[in-house]
Amino acid sequence: MMLCPFSFSARALMSLRFKILLMLFATLSIYGLMDYTVHRLFVLPSFLQQERIRVEEHIDHTMQILTFELIGLDRLCRDWASWDDSYAFMNSGGTDENYIASNLVQSTFSNNALDLICYVDNQSKEVWIGHSDKHDWSGQEEFLQPYSPLLKVTENNTGFMMTAAGPMLLSSRPITDSDEEAPYNGFLILGRLLFDSPVMQLNQHLHGSVEFLLPEVSPLISEDDFEFLKMREDPIIKPIGNTLHTFKVVRDINHMPAFIVHMKTDRSGVIHGLETISYDAFSNVFSGFITIGIFVLFLRRNVIKPISKLTRHVNSINTAEDLLTVPLKTPSEDEIGVLWQGFNQMVHRLQRDRLRRLAAEEALRSNEKRIHAILDTAPDGIITVDQNGTIESLNRAAARMFDYEPEELIGQSISLLAQEEHAGRLIMTINNYPETSHYKCFDSGCEMSGKKFHGEHIPVHMRASSVQIGTDTLFVWIVRDISDLKAMHDEIAQSKRLAAIGEMGASIAHEIRNPLAGIGGAAQMLLKSVKDNPRQVAILNEIIILVFRIENTVNQMLDYARAWTPNQTLITPMQLLKEVATEAETMENFKRIHFSFSGDDSTAIPLDEDLIRQVLWNLFKNGAEAMPEGGELAARVQVGESELIVSIQDQGTGMDNETIKKLFTPFFTTKIYGTGLGLPICQRIIEAHGGSIAIHSAVNQGTTISLRFPLCTPRQITA
Repeated sequence: MMLCPFSFSARALMSLRFKILLMLFATLSIYGLMDYTVHRLFVLPSFLQQERIRVEEHIDHTMQILTFELIGLDRLCRDWASWDDSYAFMNSGGTDENYIASNLVQSTFSNNALDLICYVDNQSKEVWIGHSDKHDWSGQEEFLQPYSPLLKVTENNTGFMMTAAGPMLLSSRPITDSDEEAPYNGFLILGRLLFDSPVMQLNQHLHGSVEFLLPEVSPLISEDDFEFLKMREDPIIKPIGNTLHTFKVVRDINHMPAFIVHMKTDRSGVIHGLETISYDAFSNVFSGFITIGIFVLFLRRNVIKPISKLTRHVNSINTAEDLLTVPLKTPSEDEIGVLWQGFNQMVHRLQRDRLRRLAAEEALRSNEKRIHAILDTAPDGIITVDQNGTIESLNRAAARMFDYEPEELIGQSISLLAQEEHAGRLIMTINNYPETSHYKCFDSGCEMSGKKFHGEHIPVHMRASSVQIGTDTLFVWIVRDISDLKAMHDEIAQSKRLAAIGEMGASIAHEIRNPLAGIGGAAQMLLKSVKDNPRQVAILNEIIILVFRIENTVNQMLDYARAWTPNQTLITPMQLLKEVATEAETMENFKRIHFSFSGDDSTAIPLDEDLIRQVLWNLFKNGAEAMPEGGELAARVQVGESELIVSIQDQGTGMDNETIKKLFTPFFTTKIYGTGLGLPICQRIIEAHGGSIAIHSAVNQGTTISLRFPLCTPRQITA
């Protein structure tokens, strides 16, 4: 369900929050300005002193952490040294492999944060030593010297030592049994780098950074500073730029300077006093936030939160698929609650209207499916167009009729389905309605030439009716393909015509042939007796020729009317063309005719040789008669994917389109002594072979006749 989104409520709520924050910001800004003035005049002078005290506390804190680390390491060393297994390990001379495998592995170093474990006997000789795999420990055993304090029995054998890997904490304990009654048989020395201890977390606690320097003169430590550090325990505090540097020496196990603790503290607050005051003002303003926050919480609980719930409630109406899932409980009884109830009532009305609409939509979809099913099963095409002739809908029969998909025609002009000479008239009939309502298309229907997707023309019968929908007029066209009907009509007309010609030919043959035979015989007898009279000889010869023409006409009528049944054998068309041309060249009327041949000369197809010879002879004779001054007759054979084409082209005067349309009409002729049956007989012979004949001609451009035969079982003939 889609409703108008209530985004204005969210914007109003954000505006309310913004106003509250703006008021809070203004209040805190005034408070901060006053606080800044007080700090600038009174607090800043004492800030330097407080900073020094704070730095000294930090350095003391650092030293306390180092001391605490030493105490922790010493406890671990004491517990380990008083372990019976450690005492036994020393008695074994450090050869107890089980002890080593169980206690002196890398996991021991990592689990106890150790970097050095060393066992030394009472003669200060190394029994076993191991290091963590984090650093290179070569040359780091100077603590094993006989004079080392770590190899003496005292209460506190701990200290520091500077190594190449960094400062290290060291602890040493004499090894004895758990009761501490057995004599000492060596010392256990444990070492831990400061980098692996919590001392590195001082950066977070002290708001600065801590590093450990070698006890020597450096760019940060002058010679006088270094001498001061060696002689005294007090730290040196030196401001350099925006950083406060604090140095304090840490002594090693030999009470010599082991390393220097260097602590850097940012002192930009001192240099930039206003920033320091701003930080302090911020802490004060924060307390103001707490005070004002109480008011905000009250406002949020009683105003903002109810409005937020109401906004979500309104938005849920917009996004919910089913309004029954929208929460309808009223949160309070105040003005916001009244507004909430109003929205609930609106939701009820919307839900009721939605259910009605869904029911109507379902009924409409059901009716549409029923109507579409009925239309799609209709045998005739049904097309709906608007007043502009644009197709709005059509059934599948109409799409199939014109070789389109239904989606391809929707939105197109109906003139797309009509031949060019009918398209304009069809659109005019639609555009000028109702003035054209008396036209035949709106009554009994009209016949027109349709056009398929690939341009093929089909005869169709169309009948239109109009329907008024609001202010728009729609036209429903019922379209029927009458191709089969017209073909059937043509076949019946042709059958009737052939039957009439056959009856007439049989009657003429019966009534005329016998008298013609007598007239011809008598004329030939008289011709023998009047040889000396040229005038009478000419008359008798004319009688004999006319008798022959009449008999030939009767024979052609009988041939045209009879049913042709070809006796087919495999014939090579090119070979047959050449044979007929060779016979024709011996005739008088072919003396000036030159024959040329091109194309395929090896393909053979099933043909009746005698009938096709008759067709070729007739076409050659027509071509020669079209060129009384002589010329070239060009014969060509082409083989396509599904047909073989024999074309014969002359160089005669050609014909216009009106003459071409009548050439296959029986008894139509352009010759003085022609019967008008030659080409119709050729057409019937070609059609009896399942082929077709076509004529292409233009005035003064010659004529081309094409014979098309289907390739049923083509075969290549080789010599």
